[in-house]
Amino acid sequence: MLHIHGGGEGIQPVPKLPIARPGEKLEISHQPVEFSFWPVGKTTRRYGLQTRIFTSDPWAVIAEGIAAKFAKKSRQNLREAAIAFNAQAEDFYEASQASRLPYAKPLLIYYSFLNLVKAFILMAGRAPADYRPRHGMAENANLRQVEGATVTVYRASAKKRQLFDDFHLALTGSQLKQEKKKLRLGHLMPQILFGHRLWCTAAKEPERFITISDIAFLRHKVNKQVWLRMRIRREELARADVTQHDLLQRSGLKDGWQCVHVDECDDLCIEQTNARTYKDRPSDQMLSVTRGLANRFWSSVLLHPPYRKYYLYAPPPDERPSVLPQLLSMFVVMFFLGSITRYRPHHFERLLDTQYGAHLLGATNEVPMQFIYLLASEMLNREVTKASIA
Repeated sequence: MLHIHGGGEGIQPVPKLPIARPGEKLEISHQPVEFSFWPVGKTTRRYGLQTRIFTSDPWAVIAEGIAAKFAKKSRQNLREAAIAFNAQAEDFYEASQASRLPYAKPLLIYYSFLNLVKAFILMAGRAPADYRPRHGMAENANLRQVEGATVTVYRASAKKRQLFDDFHLALTGSQLKQEKKKLRLGHLMPQILFGHRLWCTAAKEPERFITISDIAFLRHKVNKQVWLRMRIRREELARADVTQHDLLQRSGLKDGWQCVHVDECDDLCIEQTNARTYKDRPSDQMLSVTRGLANRFWSSVLLHPPYRKYYLYAPPPDERPSVLPQLLSMFVVMFFLGSITRYRPHHFERLLDTQYGAHLLGATNEVPMQFIYLLASEMLNREVTKASIA
C-alpha cells in the first residue's frame, strides 16, 4: 500500500503492519460469542453468556432492573426514588411524542432524559435517594453562527451536585478534570450519529463515523488469553478521508489498539494490544476486555439482525478534546435545544431555518428512542434492543 506525503517528499511506502496475534474466534458451549459491551453476567458461581433483551417497552424493563437492584428492604428509599424518576421520564417522553408543535418537544425530551439519567445515577450508587442536582450545564446561544453557540459544563462537588458531571462519573468512572469546560455546538453536532449525513451536507465536511464491519472475541487456548479484533472496510477510510495511521489517533484508540496484518483479509484489522489472561474460563475475563468500550465506540440500536451496529468517531485532531461519550453528547445537545425552547421558543424556529435545521430536527426525532435503549443497556449491564413486530 502506498501513501502520498505532502511537502514534496514524494511517495513513501506505508510501514508494514505487525502480524496479528494468533488465535481463533471464541466459542462457549460450542456457540460463537457475539460481541456486546456486556457479553457475560455473573451467576452465583461463575460468569455465563448473556442473551440480549428484546422489548418494545424499555421503561418496564428498566423498572424491573431497578426493583432487582434495590430488592433489599434497607434500599427501599432508593428503589422508590429511582422508579419514580423512571416513571416521570416515561411521562415526559410520551408527552413529547404527542406534541405536534416543535416549540415544546425538545424541552419535554430533555426532561425525560434528565429523569432517566437521575435513575441511572442512583442505580450506579452515585447519589442518595433525595438526589436534587443542578443541571450542571449552561448554554450561550449564537443563532447567527450556530457552530459558535456554546454549552458550559461544570464539575460537581459534595456540596454542589451537577447532573452532567454526575452522569459523566457514572458512565466513565471519572469526573471533569477542570471546574468548568466550554463546548462548542459546532463540535457537538457532528458527534450525533443519527442524522450525521445531514450535518455533513450542511457543514460541507466529510463523514466522521467509520462503520465497524465486525468485532470478534478471540482466544489463544494454550496461552489462555482472550482479546478483541475488529474489521473495517478500507472504503470507509477513503469515504471519511482518514488514513489507517490517523484512524487510531483520531478515534481515541491509539493507546491499547493497533492495526495488524491478517492473512487473506483485505479489510483493515485492528486488535487490542493487551490480551487478558484467564485462569479457568475465558468468560472470566470478557468484561475486562470490553470495559470502557461503550464510551469509545458509537452504536445504534436496530430492529433486525445484527441488532446493534458499531462505529468509530474520527474528528479532526483539534476537536478531539471536545469529544464526549455517545450518551453524553446526545444529552448535552438535547439540553441545548431544550433550553432554547424553554427560554426563547421564538428562537427555535430561527434555529431550524439555518443550514443545520434539518440535522437538529432529525436529531430531535431520532435521538430519544436510541438514548433510552442505550441507557437502559447501561443500567442493566445487558444489551437491551427493540423487539421487531412480526
